[in-house]
Amino acid sequence: MYSVVIPCYNGEKTLGRQLDALLNQDFKGDFEVVVANNRSTDSTREIVEKYRALDPKFRMVSANEAQGINHARNAGVRASHGDFILLCDDDDIVLPGWLGAMDEARRRGHMCLGGLTEHRLRDDTYLFDQPGIIHVPWPEIPRPIGANCGFARQVFDQIGGFDESIVEGPDDTDFFWRAHFAGYPSHAVPKARIIYYVKSDLDQLLRQGFRRGSGRVKLYRKYRSKGMPRMSILKSVPKFLTGTVLAVFAPKRSSMKRRTVQYVGFQVGCIAGSFRERVFYF
Repeated sequence: MYSVVIPCYNGEKTLGRQLDALLNQDFKGDFEVVVANNRSTDSTREIVEKYRALDPKFRMVSANEAQGINHARNAGVRASHGDFILLCDDDDIVLPGWLGAMDEARRRGHMCLGGLTEHRLRDDTYLFDQPGIIHVPWPEIPRPIGANCGFARQVFDQIGGFDESIVEGPDDTDFFWRAHFAGYPSHAVPKARIIYYVKSDLDQLLRQGFRRGSGRVKLYRKYRSKGMPRMSILKSVPKFLTGTVLAVFAPKRSSMKRRTVQYVGFQVGCIAGSFRERVFYF
């Protein structure tokens, strides 16, 4: 049985379309959808109850003990009934065939899976596709992203779930790196596609990049003894300067503008994180 776990905080504006997409999956196998409600103050509960009235496979569980996506993921998984977990977010949309593609990969014996993300703006403007497995920042240890991934329940139990102390940036990376070192490498599932809606405002992208950079340094402090590489200062400085120029002069709605703004925030976050963690990441 599959358990689709959705961490959710105030998802009333987008949760319904994700639940619609799951309701309409052409999948004959057994699955449930578990919405882990992480202290929502909007109508999230009522939305889930509406879908439960349509199909009892939908249900909501409480994730109120702490604020944070990893706490919600852990609460949802622990309350689930499946022996294989699939994660997606409340503000994205799984595409037709998503469950079937994940099932096919699982039947090939893979224990950790990553699906493809189709990046779009909120108005559905297409930006780019991101592969199911990411090789940054550690090429030898690729990993999925938490918005479109899957793993066996035994993997979750063996490595102790998601680290709830990681609340910024690479909240999902740590889980799949620990799984890798426990003997469960990640595998790409290109046919398991989702629409991944990115931040709309440039200041949001800048802050998101900062959080990711700061979190990257935290990961480096934890994994440097295992061989996680530093960022090359010879490569990062020219990219930072080029990115700053592009962030200022590129067209506002262009993919280049958005990615460079986020990259500038990421670099600044790496610098701040190096001071905070007292470790030289560059």
